Amino acid sequence: MAHIFISYSRLDEVFARRLATSLSDMGADIWIDLEDIPAGMKWSSAIQHGLDTADLLIVIISPEAMASRNVEDEWQYYIDNNKPVIPILLRPAKIHFQLSRIQYIDFHRLDYELALRELYEELQRKGIRLSPNISAPSRAYQPVPHHYPQPSAVPNRKPFLVGAAVVAALALVSLLVIAVVIPALNRDNLGNAIPTTVAVMETLTDLVTQTPTTASTEVPITPTEIPITTATLAPLGFPGNPVTRNADWAPISQNFSGIDMQLVPAGCFTIGASQQQIDTAWAQCQAVLGQCNRLLFEDEQPQIEVCFGEPFWIGRVEVSNVRYGSSGSFPGDNVPRTNVTWQDARQFCESRGMRLPTEAEWEYAARGPDGLEYPWGNTFDGTRLNYCDASCQYDHRDNTFNDGYNTPAPVGSFSGGASWVGVLDLSGNVWEWTSTIYGFPYPYREDDGRENLLDTGSKRVLRGGSWNWISPDARTTARDDYAGQNASSDWYGFRCARDY
Repeated sequence: MAHIFISYSRLDEVFARRLATSLSDMGADIWIDLEDIPAGMKWSSAIQHGLDTADLLIVIISPEAMASRNVEDEWQYYIDNNKPVIPILLRPAKIHFQLSRIQYIDFHRLDYELALRELYEELQRKGIRLSPNISAPSRAYQPVPHHYPQPSAVPNRKPFLVGAAVVAALALVSLLVIAVVIPALNRDNLGNAIPTTVAVMETLTDLVTQTPTTASTEVPITPTEIPITTATLAPLGFPGNPVTRNADWAPISQNFSGIDMQLVPAGCFTIGASQQQIDTAWAQCQAVLGQCNRLLFEDEQPQIEVCFGEPFWIGRVEVSNVRYGSSGSFPGDNVPRTNVTWQDARQFCESRGMRLPTEAEWEYAARGPDGLEYPWGNTFDGTRLNYCDASCQYDHRDNTFNDGYNTPAPVGSFSGGASWVGVLDLSGNVWEWTSTIYGFPYPYREDDGRENLLDTGSKRVLRGGSWNWISPDARTTARDDYAGQNASSDWYGFRCARDY
């Protein structure tokens, strides 16, 4: 059995486990940390043992892995000892010059199945014999038990329970098989070498189970295609298996540094509003205010598909006074923290190991692959949010609904307004800062400079509407660019995001 050590960054664990599953189902004995470190054993000692007993090391390349001293120590140890290393490119990164001399397998550009095929062929070239006849795994990677110290090199074998006469016959037949049949079976029709022991055992099994005949003593050999069956995808919503419908995702919650967060799965959605949606929103604004600048809505176009290859976390509710540590314009522990600048919001999130969400992340968390116009659906419902309704003190109030609040409501007060990932208050209550520099015209492109955190002069996008404003700005596509980064307001708040 081939022994393979997988070196990776903890942030790439989902992919590492998927790869371990695929290789394990090909017959490899995988060494991957956490699973293969026995209780009571020092981490460094276990790593050393894994490195020494493995035949080959696979290093998963990503920016985080290239910055990891532990990962570098592992692959460097193999290079220093002239043991084979296969780099796998998961995400583009600056590759160490010693690793850059080794051709990597491109799991970033290629589909997983195609890249897995290339990896299999490279393992074959390096003398690692694996079985290409694998079934699609239905489980997560389960490690082969490791014994410390290293066990004997003699493998355990299951005995064949056959009669004495059959044993004698097999002894004679095996001589014939080794001399004549094995050369024909030693390669499949793809040109890949097949382990001799596998060929012998398969042939012997066929000879024992076939019906005796006097017509011929030949053993026909017909080449057959040996496909590499694709491995199962990662769990739904994780890299390689994106969510395509809102209904396919069940909300997942976790608390980080005292802040409740919801997991937003990998997937794609259409950012921005259609022309019909913009026309309708502008007409509603006209009806309420008497006159509306159409450009306030035109900046939601053109529409474009935005994809997230990995999940991320976003705050379940807006950051409240008690979480922030002080009150803004309105008292109360659970009222959203207002009168906070973009810089203040950013610094708070970073102090918790988090960040502000991009406006694309914010919109995706609000509407999902279904492209909903409001977090709960495509029809406005004034009972699901806090906006300027009958309780509001302003002339543009909507008397059709009454939420009971004339200022910001305590965070999480409107459970009926939850988005598809379980996030609350994305419509109404307070406008929320995002990390994104306001750009017009659309569409959103992360790599065009609008996520430059060092730019202190440009306006930053706010999202979601507020307690004192009209319903058209409570839509999931509405954008606000009224203020610069140093502005604060009674209707400006924020929530944090976090990388998965």
